[in-house]
Amino acid sequence: MTDSSLAQSPSESSIVMTLGIPMPTPGTPAAPNFKGKHVEDFLDLLKQHADSAQVPHSQLPGYILCYCHMKVRIVVEGAKFWAGDDWVAARTFLSDLYSSNDFIPVNSPDRLHQWSLKHGESGIVISQRDMDKYYREFMALSSGLAESCMIEAEISLCFYRGILSTLHMKIKKRIPAANLKTSSPPSFPSLLGWLRAEFDLDAKIGPVSLDLDSDSEMSSSESDDDIDQAPVVKKKKKPTKKVVFEKTIPAAPIVEPVGLSPVD
Repeated sequence: MTDSSLAQSPSESSIVMTLGIPMPTPGTPAAPNFKGKHVEDFLDLLKQHADSAQVPHSQLPGYILCYCHMKVRIVVEGAKFWAGDDWVAARTFLSDLYSSNDFIPVNSPDRLHQWSLKHGESGIVISQRDMDKYYREFMALSSGLAESCMIEAEISLCFYRGILSTLHMKIKKRIPAANLKTSSPPSFPSLLGWLRAEFDLDAKIGPVSLDLDSDSEMSSSESDDDIDQAPVVKKKKKPTKKVVFEKTIPAAPIVEPVGLSPVD
């Protein structure tokens, strides 16, 4: 076979060069579907499909409505951008309408404290899956705080308080006596390991060598609170009224006179 037989004709070569992947059919799993969130991701994905299908960007505004959910189309279908050829203007218009849905609140110590206390009261952690879900949510709220305005001890304490009290009783026996106070709570990785071990049937737990009653032997002058101890709110006692009972003197009995006879 000669080299000339392997060579493609100019017409065949041009056909191969112009073939592209068509735009996905709206409603199919591979098609973009904008429901009002992650607008920038939607617009980037739409542009990638257009580049793969060799669709000019000037035609992209006409494709946007095709890949929008009905609740979005009701809002934006009256805009003039979809009939035009300005991709930048159409993209800016849609992003300006929906970018606030993707706003992520800035993490703060107060937000982390409130969320941890609320989760500790009502959050359910009864499986490894629940534990990992709580871990992910906590990491999302505490990300960056240790580098700015919170110390590691505060973050560990929030993580401990974010679980139910029933789990506190299980893992407290693993916590060294020196870390049972709010001033020096156990490290975050240690707490996570102990919690995961509670749901791991194959976890090998080492011997426990600390006394759970060791806190009761501490002096009353200790200023640190127990890591399980909630703030105590003292209630004012209502003043009691002093009831005074008056003494009652019984009346003297009536005595008949002696030596006198009754008159008929």
